[in-house]
Amino acid sequence: MGRPLTSAAVAAWSASGRAVGDAVQLDRSLTALHREGTEAWPALDLSLDAFAAHVARVAPADVDDAGLEELSGEGLVLCAACLAEVPAAASIFESVFLAPLTRVLSRVDGNADLAPDALQRIRAQFFAPGPGQTSAFLSYSGRGALAVWLKVLAVRAAQKLRRGAAVNAEASDEGLATLPAPDADPELRFLKQQHRRHFKACFADALAGLDQRERTVLRMSLVDGLSIDDIGKVYDVHRATAARWLTAAREHLVSSTRTRLAASLGVSEAELDEMMGAVQSNLSISLGMGLASRNKSD
Repeated sequence: MGRPLTSAAVAAWSASGRAVGDAVQLDRSLTALHREGTEAWPALDLSLDAFAAHVARVAPADVDDAGLEELSGEGLVLCAACLAEVPAAASIFESVFLAPLTRVLSRVDGNADLAPDALQRIRAQFFAPGPGQTSAFLSYSGRGALAVWLKVLAVRAAQKLRRGAAVNAEASDEGLATLPAPDADPELRFLKQQHRRHFKACFADALAGLDQRERTVLRMSLVDGLSIDDIGKVYDVHRATAARWLTAAREHLVSSTRTRLAASLGVSEAELDEMMGAVQSNLSISLGMGLASRNKSD
């Protein structure tokens, strides 16, 4: 790998609005960091220009040209490569850094049930940030080891989920309150006035009965606003698979709510069909509010 022109590193640095002190020192520091990272991850083909542009975006503001060499080239190169979608970068990040977090997450309050959901949330922060958000790869400044920084991030995520689990898990009344005005639909008026309590309880029970992946993909879609493509990236599956999972989760929720409601009300199939038709047409609203209420302290 030949030595790049100093002007390339300076151009990338200046483009970020950072002041350039000693251009030669800047080039030396960036080259040293890049070499450290590429030696750590020889399978990654990341140019120095691309790396310099990334470091310019994320390096701490109080670090000067010479001080850059104190940052972690290993972590910065991998993060830059993941953002640039360099082949093998995502799989390295997953296997070397994300997978071991399961053990860390399982130890938070000794609650192993939090680990899968917390890990998926962390994965989404990096590979499928929500609308208006930036990838968490841009939050790592290189100060300290990437593995340690990720452990702190993981513990925080698990603690948020733990607090959310302590909140009353019943579906929010707002889910039904946001349905169309009762006067506009006699069936909905009947449902809201006569069976509000029954539907609320059955919906909450059905939601709690979903498995981990079903709850996660529904929350990603309806609460976090992620697209099918984004959900596919989080799970590293084709968008068609993600779409199939999402559809199956919604159908499972509707079917379970319907079964529970029939048992609770003791109504005929025809009456239940009318009520569930009204509910299903607004399921996204009720589901979104229900999922949000389960995690409202996140």
